[in-house]
Amino acid sequence: MPSHSVKCKPNDSRCRYWAKIVRAEQSLPLPAEVQGANDIPSPYLRRGEEELMAGDVLFEGEANHHRRTDRGWTYAVSLALPDGRFLCLTSGFGAQKLLLKEQGMAPEQLKGAGDVAAMVRIAHGMRLGLSLTEDCAPQQS
Repeated sequence: MPSHSVKCKPNDSRCRYWAKIVRAEQSLPLPAEVQGANDIPSPYLRRGEEELMAGDVLFEGEANHHRRTDRGWTYAVSLALPDGRFLCLTSGFGAQKLLLKEQGMAPEQLKGAGDVAAMVRIAHGMRLGLSLTEDCAPQQS
């Protein structure tokens, strides 16, 4: 099974940044239990290169520079899909939630607000073999 190299570093080195990897064999909390990065069950990563194997998920958050008009945070979730493909999604996860709901994701996994909870929901969807994008057929486990 192929692996995927990812760089853990902010786009703007002046801004706050965090990254965590949840490996395929680690459990994930329900999205409703996730308020922020501290609720993702793995250590914070150092900046540099990491390797994602099938089923691994990289969660990242970066503060937008204070002089930008779109203050706040930008989030990204990178997934090494079970079939070997790599998928990276960034903030604005509403389309993924709608897709997961249409495919019958359990209501308990649809609860929870915020981008960090949404990234955890997407990771659950991958583990369930659900399609995460319109052009991505459902995965077979």
